[in-house]
Amino acid sequence: MIRSQGARWAGLFATSAVCLALAPAAFAQTQGDQAAETPVLDDEGYEVEELVVTATRGLVPRGSVVGDAVPEITLDQREIRALGVSSVEELLAALEPQLASGRGRAGGRPVMLVNGMRISSFREIRDLPPEAIVRMEILPEEVALRYGYRADQRVVNLVLRRRFRAVTVEGEVVAPTAGGRSAYELDLDALRIQDDARQQFEFEATYATRLLESERDIVRTPDEGPFRTLSPQTQGLSLNGVYARPFGEGMSGTLNGSLEWNESNALLGLSGGAERDALGRLSDTSAAHLGGAVNGAWSGWRWSVTGNADVSRSRTLTEVAVDPATGAWRPANSARSTVTSADLEALANGTLLTLPAGPVNAAFTVGGDTRRLESESDRFGVRRDSDLSRHIARAQANLDVPLASRRRGGFEGVGDLSVNFNAAVDRLSDFGTLTTLGGGVTWSPVEAVRLIASVTEEEGAPSVQQLGDPETATPGVRVFDFTRGETVEVLQLSGGNRGLLADNRRVVKLGLTLKPFDETDFTIRADYTRTRTRDEIASFPAPTPQIEAAFQDRFVRDATGRLVQVDVRPVNFDRHDEEQLRWGFHYSRPLQNTRTPAGAPGTQRRAEGAGPRAPGLQAADRRAASAAAAAAFRAGT
Repeated sequence: MIRSQGARWAGLFATSAVCLALAPAAFAQTQGDQAAETPVLDDEGYEVEELVVTATRGLVPRGSVVGDAVPEITLDQREIRALGVSSVEELLAALEPQLASGRGRAGGRPVMLVNGMRISSFREIRDLPPEAIVRMEILPEEVALRYGYRADQRVVNLVLRRRFRAVTVEGEVVAPTAGGRSAYELDLDALRIQDDARQQFEFEATYATRLLESERDIVRTPDEGPFRTLSPQTQGLSLNGVYARPFGEGMSGTLNGSLEWNESNALLGLSGGAERDALGRLSDTSAAHLGGAVNGAWSGWRWSVTGNADVSRSRTLTEVAVDPATGAWRPANSARSTVTSADLEALANGTLLTLPAGPVNAAFTVGGDTRRLESESDRFGVRRDSDLSRHIARAQANLDVPLASRRRGGFEGVGDLSVNFNAAVDRLSDFGTLTTLGGGVTWSPVEAVRLIASVTEEEGAPSVQQLGDPETATPGVRVFDFTRGETVEVLQLSGGNRGLLADNRRVVKLGLTLKPFDETDFTIRADYTRTRTRDEIASFPAPTPQIEAAFQDRFVRDATGRLVQVDVRPVNFDRHDEEQLRWGFHYSRPLQNTRTPAGAPGTQRRAEGAGPRAPGLQAADRRAASAAAAAAFRAGT
């Protein structure tokens, strides 16, 4: 049996998590820095920065996105805290119905901005506590074009508090009521925000025991329950650090670094030898990341430069069987891979000229990245090596042209009307030139209605991993054979496929956003998306008779016709057509109207000379100081 190299961590993780479970589940401390001016506080002692903004007409709220884009949904700090999450990563998961998009290739997370500016990667903000967020804005996909991204994911803008300090320790123990898998987690996070400066450090340790088939009463012949896992034993460590600060003259920068290590140990069934012993599979991965971003402004234009460097290594060792003649273990199949990558991108966006309906905004992006995949596999004594690399140079341009405006002019009686044009070119060292063309129209005939129509045609290449991942053979994988109507255990081959082709996608989108009530936070949103893909790159589907007839070389049967081997490496499909309708609503309202109690810090500070509160702030203050509840509903066809 393969022994885990990380087993020495298991006792440490379990002991730490159990001890932590006996202590309070979480501890957090927030402290606002003393300032010459006395801030306005709500009943929890948090400074409400937006009160100043809402009191002054005509000013853009702090941290807003470029241009005049209107958020589809805006959540304030009370609504965010009402979700009961402990990090931005959990916050995005809780809001997934509102963040989902039918235009993305893989349905990944949305484009993330902080205070209206680009960040180098999601790692910068994934561990931020929700208490550090003043406002969260969810915007349509078209806003991503203004920041140099493709218009295939929604945009989320996080506006952070000016001053915030927190040290959080969190522990979690998960145990079943009838035996089986137990899991332990320990998290330590320290964060400090002072105006545009931010420092954060996060440590996470996890450990989970294996879950055997025998612990869930799964019956096999012969009895392999004690020698086969439903969930493997896992353990991991993670370190993440962020340092951000302003440079002066409108410039700011962020540096982010992280280290991760994970390991799993699974049992695959009986070895077949004289002694009842289990086959094992050991997998471990390690990754290091370094990223940074610099944002600034010059002569009315905003610019940003982002860069990242990553390296990840993975190893898999799989025991196949014991030689019945000698009783000795046969050499384990092995697969190793190392992926190194780096990217650098520069963006400039601003106003080209001004029309009667408003400014014509443009965004220009240039950048490049490089990726190399080195892999080797040893399957039944046959060694295969692979060394693939890809270098990409890209350029993208986006133009937003206003045609009419209710406030400025243009075509009278039309409302707000604008058009968008975008184009991108990617030069791949191993696939040639790929292009993207798109355009759209945004129309708001009245304040409460907004319509968006867009068309995008793009070409996409398979990833380096899809092309060159090492070939891995896993014995004893259970699949359902539709041809014979039975469940069988097969040898499953996985890895990369060097014969994949580039795909071509055309996406048509029609979107509608309704906000029928001025005084009520109620939004209705509906999106219709039609996607046509040629030569689609996809994972191998279930082994139906039709699939087996189309990919005969992917299936191996014995003399009796029983399925014994399946090759599940990715393939190209000739065509894939999809239509999707997503609709839902967002509703939020105060449950009660709370006021700062007598003797609270906010009351004492105002009595010390802050002066009376401006009359124009009272309504906004009451809204900011009230508890909020959010309800979301989504339905799709």
